[in-house]
Amino acid sequence: MSKKSEAAPEGRTIVGKIVGAHGINGTMLLLPLTDFPERFFEMQELVLSKPGKPRKTLKVKRIAPYEGKGTFFLEAEGINDRDAAELIKGSVVTVANDERAALDDDEYWIDDLVGLKAIENETGRELGIIEEVMFTGSNDVYLIRTLEGKLAPIPAVGEAINSVDVQAGTITVTIPEGLWD
Repeated sequence: MSKKSEAAPEGRTIVGKIVGAHGINGTMLLLPLTDFPERFFEMQELVLSKPGKPRKTLKVKRIAPYEGKGTFFLEAEGINDRDAAELIKGSVVTVANDERAALDDDEYWIDDLVGLKAIENETGRELGIIEEVMFTGSNDVYLIRTLEGKLAPIPAVGEAINSVDVQAGTITVTIPEGLWD
């Protein structure tokens, strides 16, 4: 998973990011940003997005795990040297929302969480809007932009997240004692 959430183009979900070039022959390093990284082995094409640039589709020649690094080696048609690979660095790999993998009932897409209105369970008062999801390794952390304009964390654990209603656009939370003091 990525360290923080990024904005996906409308109707698409981010599943990976080109994080660098490897060697001189155009091989790129692909960081999976999905709980289903095996999906890349089935993909014939990768759709890339980069802020300020038109969407680009790469035809995959080879994807292989970079053992112990948490990334994949990616070779694509038309990317034949390090300079070409460097130009693509920073691009995110996206899939159409209807190509997303099925989730369990208590799992949510980042794109669905960002923008939800956070409501305090005990009082019913609005706390702010989820602006970002951070991945810490042990559990995710939702960053809420409070009504006062500050970023405040809520751990994505059962004790803190009471309910999520994507359709209604709300998340009901219990702030752990002392966290926002």
